[in-house]
Amino acid sequence: MIQFNNVVKKYKDGAPALKGINLEIKKGELVTLIGPSGCGKTTTMKMINRLVEPTSGSIRIDGQDISKINPIELRRNIGYVIQNIGLFPHMKIKDNVEIVPRLKKMDKNAYQSRTNELMDLVGLDPSLYKNRYPAELSGGQQQRIGVIRAMAAEPSIILMDEPFSALDPISREQLQDELIRLQEEVRKTIVFVSHDMDEALKIADRIVLMQEGEIIQADTPEYIINRPKNDFVRTFIGEDRLKQPAKLLVEHVMLSNPVTVDPTRELVHGLELMRNHDVNRLLVIDNDRIIKGMVTKEMLEEQFRHEELVIQDIMNTKVVSVPVGTDIAEAVEMMEQHDIQNLPVINCDGKLTGLVTNSSLITALLKQQ
Repeated sequence: MIQFNNVVKKYKDGAPALKGINLEIKKGELVTLIGPSGCGKTTTMKMINRLVEPTSGSIRIDGQDISKINPIELRRNIGYVIQNIGLFPHMKIKDNVEIVPRLKKMDKNAYQSRTNELMDLVGLDPSLYKNRYPAELSGGQQQRIGVIRAMAAEPSIILMDEPFSALDPISREQLQDELIRLQEEVRKTIVFVSHDMDEALKIADRIVLMQEGEIIQADTPEYIINRPKNDFVRTFIGEDRLKQPAKLLVEHVMLSNPVTVDPTRELVHGLELMRNHDVNRLLVIDNDRIIKGMVTKEMLEEQFRHEELVIQDIMNTKVVSVPVGTDIAEAVEMMEQHDIQNLPVINCDGKLTGLVTNSSLITALLKQQ
């Protein structure tokens, strides 16, 4: 999706800001750039929408060199969320959200409907909030609007420059949870700059840890914690986060009551379960709790108008699982190998016992002292 190829950035005095960055960000991935002040993380992010131009090297999006794209057109197709929110104070909330769709001359009815959908997604009733002005909203509410404004024109890429750092701890944690939930639903490619390691570990699919213009380690949160590359990574993570039990097993981190569905139920029932529990996939189990398959929101939405179909007609029957007692490091390797975000745990009788997810992994790892 996004490729940095030997990207170098030098200041006018010749001092290097970036020293030959090579990085690939996959479609639908949330990557957090993190490191000490002056390490080059914000410079790296701003190169994606050409707010900063490289001295040498190239950056490609979907194979196209962005230096060949008009920067204004490029920016209109990339969402951007900043720390101080940047809402226009003289414009109503709906006008703030709809500004880029209007500039792109998108269908008016479509983007107005999209505004309502997005506000509902972040828990702000459009009938109550869309005709208010930014000053009439709290800081956390304003930042929610900043996030959905970046999504309003349906960009494939969203850049987030320390968007929650100015908020109080409670609002910050709420918005981190909101971002995780939104990403589960919309699966955008998100590049998120942060200075907070706890935040990075919580939200990221992959963490890119930088120092003095170089990438030191780019890995999943689990690998960053379990396999720090060197003493700098170890120090930046913090020794307390690295102190873990000798053996951490899947049953220590799994969700013990995952959302499931019976294979004989109607497709609309599956969609209702997903909506009620804020998930985008369901394990399909029989009356004995034996896993029969898995369905995603996309699979159900594609077929739900076929009233004659039930869950077992469309489910994916190839589901990877692990037994109780599996070491968590082995489970993480399996999730990466199969490119999956959820890993069912079964007992000795083959019955579903729990579900390991990226979020449950990080939550458990952060609790280890």
